[in-house]
Amino acid sequence: MSYWSLYFLAKVGLHYSEKIALQWGWNLLLAAWLVWPLQSVAWRRARLALALPAAVVLYYRESFLPTPERVLSQLGALKGFSAEYMLELLQRVVKPMDVVALVAVWLLYSALSKRIRFSTIAILAIASVPAVALWQSDGGRVAGVVAGAPAASAGAAGAAVPLQVATDPDSQLKAFYATESQRKLLLSAGGQTPPFDVIVLNVCSLGWDDMDFVGMKDHPLMQRFDVVFNQFNTGASYSGPGLIRLMHGTCGQMPQKAMYGALDPQCYAFPSLEKIGYRTAGLMNHDGVYEGFGLSVEKHGGMAGKIEDNRKAPVLMHSFDGTPIYSDHALLSQWWKNRQAQGTQPVALYYNTISLHDGNRVPGLTSRSSVDTYKPRLTQLLADFDKFLTELESTGRPVVVMLVPEHGAALRGDKLQISGMREIPGPRITLVPAGIKIIGGTPPTSRQGPVLVNQPMSYFGLFSLLNDLMANSPYVAAAKPLSDRVQGLPQTPLVSENEDVVVMGTQAQGYQLRSGNGAWVPYRQ
Repeated sequence: MSYWSLYFLAKVGLHYSEKIALQWGWNLLLAAWLVWPLQSVAWRRARLALALPAAVVLYYRESFLPTPERVLSQLGALKGFSAEYMLELLQRVVKPMDVVALVAVWLLYSALSKRIRFSTIAILAIASVPAVALWQSDGGRVAGVVAGAPAASAGAAGAAVPLQVATDPDSQLKAFYATESQRKLLLSAGGQTPPFDVIVLNVCSLGWDDMDFVGMKDHPLMQRFDVVFNQFNTGASYSGPGLIRLMHGTCGQMPQKAMYGALDPQCYAFPSLEKIGYRTAGLMNHDGVYEGFGLSVEKHGGMAGKIEDNRKAPVLMHSFDGTPIYSDHALLSQWWKNRQAQGTQPVALYYNTISLHDGNRVPGLTSRSSVDTYKPRLTQLLADFDKFLTELESTGRPVVVMLVPEHGAALRGDKLQISGMREIPGPRITLVPAGIKIIGGTPPTSRQGPVLVNQPMSYFGLFSLLNDLMANSPYVAAAKPLSDRVQGLPQTPLVSENEDVVVMGTQAQGYQLRSGNGAWVPYRQ
């Protein structure tokens, strides 16, 4: 088989390192076809012409790369990337040390292939895959499951949240969505005028793991919040779906494809706030053009005509497509000053920032790598939010601020995807630092740090807490303590989706991943 043996051995190695899911039957069939002796040169050339594309297709099917349909659908989005950003992404994919290692392996194989029959070794290696799987399904399975199970430590930010049903993953996923479909929250202020404004800070590319990666997980800003959710799952790793899941947060989590169809009006959070007396508004620190984000806010968020002008704020940096990104504090401060002149009707603001998005370019920073500039950009963003909270507190007006990131930045990367790639919505990407801050008035009790919610949560739990605060004002003398309010919040097990990929945390099998319509495989980061 000549260098075909190296192809098969490399794939077996990738399989055991859990970077691909080897389809051993097809590989054995391909190997048998290639090892079969042919005397005719013409036939050998014809076999090679057929084997090469077959090998590429087979490897692609075994990898966790997006489906071809998904890749083709995203080609239009790539057109918006600047040449500089495309070069940065290429450098993440092709690393010099990896190239050196590949050349070294190829040279070593070339030298040894004259003395060792690698074709036999390759076939035996392929055959070992089902043998090992059979062994693991018996006595070895217990150890394998324990080693791959998600951590469930109550105090660990970013710890996995398993589903408790000990059945096959397909049944668990079906049961999860059946349960979530029954959840609907009717927002209410108890027949009274809502006692506070609501400001939702929706941050692109901010996860617990990103904060840990740059050494900022314990940033003082999080201590200013009254409630912090340590295991809040966005359910998505891209901005569009993350936005829609937030905007539909008054209903349970639904499959991604269902989010774009006709929904119960009760599922739209901001229109529901309007019905109980709020004036709603939208604000972004970008133009909202890329992939129609602004249009999605209007259509899927029920906020048509509610997005306010942002062009009077100073430009802080530029996006990967060269468009301006405005100062977060300047925008929020300007909006707040205007809001105070608009009377007593309560206001609900949706604010979206992409200051942490991959590929942003910041004037004055030496490094042009968006991974290197993430920490200073995060430092600036958190400082801006900190100043804004102080500004809100100085007015004394009752406001509830909700910090809800869209998804993480995937700075660390993992076995299956490079830094910045978010095609697989793993927990490092979808578990984010969400929190609630109660500002103004005279809250009844002082506190020592935020109330920590270590149970699995998502948008439905977040809006349930907001609903409780509206119906039972936190500003009255006999207000219910926050520690009591969070006790009964509805939990949501970890299930995250993209167009073709599902990641689910299970009690018995750890994280499980399904790509396309393929089989479930373990997902260890």
